[in-house]
Amino acid sequence: MDRKSYRSPASGLTLMEVMLVLGLLSVLLTVAVPAFQSIQQSLQVRTEALRLFTALNLARSEAVSRNHPVTLCPSAYAHTGVLSCGGDYRSGWVLLRGESTPGLLPANDLLRAWAPMSASLDVHNRGGSQRFADAISFQPNGSAGRNRTIMVCSRVLPNLAPWSVVMNVVGRARLVRGWGECPLESIA
Repeated sequence: MDRKSYRSPASGLTLMEVMLVLGLLSVLLTVAVPAFQSIQQSLQVRTEALRLFTALNLARSEAVSRNHPVTLCPSAYAHTGVLSCGGDYRSGWVLLRGESTPGLLPANDLLRAWAPMSASLDVHNRGGSQRFADAISFQPNGSAGRNRTIMVCSRVLPNLAPWSVVMNVVGRARLVRGWGECPLESIA
């Protein structure tokens, strides 16, 4: 016997098998990609609401521990380097020592700054009638003066359930899913 007779037959895939696998993969991807986008956007909305929730809890904690008023306000400081309160929370936010005051603030009053949100997200009041842009001041006793709801919505998928940070008059915040309705059209 010669060496060639001991070899096994050639193994591999036929063209028909490869085409079948590619067809199945294309069908799976067509179904899975939109569902994945929804999951990704939902996680992004929750993450940003959680960042706001954490910032509010930090602000309240700092006001109590420093025995001095502390303010959380929207600011593009992390992007521009200019320390001021203004705009809405999509552009970022800062934690400042002292009461809320418009205009430029001294740099030594800055306690912490947060980066802007993704452009695919929006921040609204509970009714969705306007963007949330209020500065929130915490007193040394931890109170915040009034009830507030900060609702994070998806601009890409407006029917996606929002995540909201609901804060009571005593300053205690909680994270809630589906609290309020996002506007179907973006507010200018």
